[in-house]
Amino acid sequence: MTIPVIGLGAGGHAKVVIEILQFDNQYKFVGLLDRNPELCGKTTMGLEILGDDDQLPILMRRGVEHFFVGVGGTSDLRPRRRVYEFALSQGMKPVSAIHPSATISPSATLGKGLTVMAGAIINAAAKLGDNVIISTGAIVEHDCVIGNHVHIATGATLGGTVRIGEGAHIGIGAVVRQSLRVGAGTVVAAGAVVVKDVPDNVTVAGVPARILKRAKKDA
Repeated sequence: MTIPVIGLGAGGHAKVVIEILQFDNQYKFVGLLDRNPELCGKTTMGLEILGDDDQLPILMRRGVEHFFVGVGGTSDLRPRRRVYEFALSQGMKPVSAIHPSATISPSATLGKGLTVMAGAIINAAAKLGDNVIISTGAIVEHDCVIGNHVHIATGATLGGTVRIGEGAHIGIGAVVRQSLRVGAGTVVAAGAVVVKDVPDNVTVAGVPARILKRAKKDA
């Protein structure tokens, strides 16, 4: 029995998730939704863009209960989080996309609605929250704790027992030394090397990483 699933977002990240889910024959793609009205009726990876999020109640009445998030995230994970939480508020169930070449320890704890891309490694006793992206070739070492709505970008490495706060972004090729904390909403720039704890809602860059700016808090 196949499970009907709708994708929320029709950009580049959606393409990756679609291809990962195609390895798993249990899902039947219904199409995609996107908030850009100019995309309605077009296709991404052969899937029609059916409209925006307002179509969710209609699709649910037709028996579509599962969704995946096709919205990625770089320096700002809030749009991805909004899409995810909106679908949950409608009573939908998130689908995780885990590439068959990813290495995931049997002792790791995985949240809901994950995207784990090709070649990623999640080691012993790591804990991942909901709606997390672990991109291609990223490494999450033992006992790391990753908050909800976090993006660990391509080739980034987290040492053992690192804690990443909710909504943080760890950029391409960045390194976080073992036993450190990166705060909620914080951006670690591509190639940065974090050697001490980083507070919430800042951007850090460089080797070693230093604070470049502080984000304005949402009202």
